Parts: sequence; C-alpha cells; structure tokens
Amino acid sequence: MKFVQTLMSTACCVAIVASAHAQSATDLQTMARFVECKLDARQIDSFIDRVDSGAVPGLTSQPSQEKAVDLAWKTQKPIQAWGTSSNLVSIVSPRQMLLAIPTPEGDEISVAKQWVARIGGMSEGAGTISLRENAQWRGVDYRKTVGKKEIRLLVDQQESPGWILLGCRYDKLFTNSN
Repeated sequence: MKFVQTLMSTACCVAIVASAHAQSATDLQTMARFVECKLDARQIDSFIDRVDSGAVPGLTSQPSQEKAVDLAWKTQKPIQAWGTSSNLVSIVSPRQMLLAIPTPEGDEISVAKQWVARIGGMSEGAGTISLRENAQWRGVDYRKTVGKKEIRLLVDQQESPGWILLGCRYDKLFTNSN
C-alpha cells in the first residue's frame, strides 16, 4: 500500500510540474502575441491581471538600475517575437509591452533603423524629432498604427544603452471600452 501511495504522489507531482510548464509555454506565447500586436482587449486585461497578482510563473520584475531597461520584467525562458528572442520585456503600462532586444552599445539607432525598414511604414512624430534637436536627446521613437494598435520601436541611448525596445501599444483599443 505504501508503494502505491508513493507512486501516486510521484504521478501527481509530475502532473503538476507538467501543468506548470504548459502554463509557462502559454504565458510565453501570450507575451509574444502581446508585443506583436496580436491580442484583443479581453486577453490583455486577463494577462495584466495575472501579472499584477503574481500568477505568471517565471516572470519577475527587475529593479530599476542606472543605464538599464526601465520597467523591465525578466522571463526564465526567452520570448520568441518579431523574429528574435529575449528574456526581457518592458511593461511600459498595462496596455504597452516592448521586447527588449540587446544591441551593441553605440549601434542602437542604426539597428533600430534596420528594424524600421524591415517592418515598413514606421515614422517618428514631431515631438520626438524636437527632443533630439532641442534637448539633445539621443534616441528614436518610431511608431506605426495598425488598426487600433500601434507598433512602437524605442531607443534611448542615455537611459538604456545597448537595447532597442520593440512592441505594441494598445491604448486606442480601450478608448471606447473604459
């Protein structure tokens, strides 16, 4: 009888681990879909509620550090999105998540321009251009509207050297629902 109990206990533990692993894979897919502008409002709210309650296994908030990605969250396994992968995302707001892609320091803007060409149709607003010209800001902030969603590519060489941030902003998707 003791052998049967041990065997059943082991089977339950394996099932729980497998379930947690499956959930983790699902969460990684959800994060990839989040940054690629492929979620709807209900999916975004559900995922952010889970992040807020600490119910996303393997996702941990990283403390702010000087010269690092702001509002960073780290995953145990890499997120596969935009044809690349990273273990770091920036959750700028509950409706904006950007994949942090490592880039050689000093080359961030040239790498960003390669991404802009690859995605196509991205541009910067007058405010961003003015920041560079009048405030000596070293960065780019390209955007492309896709329906009620916005692809965003952000570089800030002073605040986050060695990184480009690429993802999606869903603010307009929620304008009529809240």
